[in-house]
Order: sequence, then C-alpha cells, then structure tokens
Amino acid sequence: MANAVRNPDCKGRHILVKSATRALDVLELLAARPEAMSHGEIARALRIPKSSLTDLIATLEQRHYVVREGAGTAERMRLGPAVLGLAGVLLRRTDVTRLAQPVIAALMARTGESAALVLREGAEVVVVCKENCNQPILYSLQLGERGPVNASAGGKAILGLLPEAEAAAILAAGPLPRLTPLTLTEPAALQRDLATVARGGIAYSREEMIEGIVAMGHAVLDATGRPCAGLSVGVPKVRFTREKESLLAEALREAAAEISGMLGWQGALRRAAA
Repeated sequence: MANAVRNPDCKGRHILVKSATRALDVLELLAARPEAMSHGEIARALRIPKSSLTDLIATLEQRHYVVREGAGTAERMRLGPAVLGLAGVLLRRTDVTRLAQPVIAALMARTGESAALVLREGAEVVVVCKENCNQPILYSLQLGERGPVNASAGGKAILGLLPEAEAAAILAAGPLPRLTPLTLTEPAALQRDLATVARGGIAYSREEMIEGIVAMGHAVLDATGRPCAGLSVGVPKVRFTREKESLLAEALREAAAEISGMLGWQGALRRAAA
C-alpha cells in the first residue's frame, strides 16, 4: 500500500495519497457501523471499485486492522485488534489536563466564575486544572487542592455517572467527612443526590465544601464512556441567581461534551454501563 504521509507539492500544499485515504475511509466506515459489513456494502458505501477494495481489505487484514467472519455470501468484515492497540496507546498518552486547560479558561470567561477540572483519587478529588475569575468576591482554587468526593460538585458529578454499585462502594469505603453543616455524609442521602446527577448530569455542592459557596459540576467521559474527571464552577452564594444557575448548567454540559469528544467519546453524557 502507498505511503500514507502527505507529500507537499511545489507550492507548499499537501496532496492526499489516494490509497491511504481509501484505507482510512474503510476503517472509519467499519467503526461507524454497528454491524460487520460485506465487501459489496463497503464498496457501495465508499464508491470504491471492488477490485481496488479487495487489495485494500487484504492489506488491512494482513496487518490485523480488519478481520473477516463468515464465508461465501455470508462473509463480512469488521475492525480488527490492531485498532484497539493503537487506541490503547493513545489513551495512555492522552493528558486530560493539557486538553482541558483552554476549555476551563473558556468556561471561566463564559460564566465569570472560577472553574476547575478535578480527578478522583479514592474518596477524594484533586484539582489538576483551574482558572480563577477576577470578581471582587470569588471562590479561589489552588492546583493540587483536595477535597472529599461527597462535598465536591465535580466529585459528585463523577460518582453520579459511575455504575451505581461502584459509586455505592466508594461511599461505603469509610466515614465521609463533614466540612460544613450542609455537607451530605449519609450514604442514603448521597445516593438520592447521585440519582439526580445520573438523570440530568449536573451535580451540586450547596455550601457543602465551603460555607457561602455554591458549586455546580459535570463529569467528563473517556473514550470508553466512563467518567474520568469532573468539571466544576464555584459561585459565591450572593451571586447564585436562577439566571446564573441556567448559564452554568448549559456551559458545563457544553464544556464536558467538548473535552469528552477530545478524549474520544462520541455518545451522550450518561451513566457508564456496569
């Protein structure tokens, strides 16, 4: 198969190698279809001559990017294990903090409030990316700052989209700290709170971490659909109006979808399968 690298022409433009483009079209088509496809179906969908497609399929099959199943008229093609190998390398090398930083900055600018990305470590969350606002009264975040998952909007957003049994096990692992009089520490109360998160995606920390601060959060999903991080925006209670709440909910959903998309997730932002 021809080299897949783009070659610049004399004017500095890039010429797509036809065979490489067709090979990628085959892989993307098989990835987009829920069922394996026949040789003819692929040829028709991509408008590739059957003779050319035969050579492409043979090459991809030899490199384990495509596998055949069935025989004769029942023969079908689907993605092979080599695709998983590449995806695994990408996932291991993907730095969610680096990808999220400009999105967090835009989230702060859009809402006018301090925004952060948190990762869960056991029953705690840690701030790994943040943008503080310039309001006279603000919720100031620090990189590396930790908090209990039960009091954090970002933490509850993550738990709410985990499989229910997994979230329950995290909450039952030990005593849950109470940081303010409003912190939820009873597993049953938290489970009810997380059920609301599972339905709508948005999590709340209503003065549960810091008195006078209301925070809203949403989970970020990785390529497998699991919540891998949590977004949060903290607002002093004096500025938390219905208009602000509506703005934050919309901005969080869009930011979570953007980062999740960069991590490879293309579906709805919903609870992960058990």
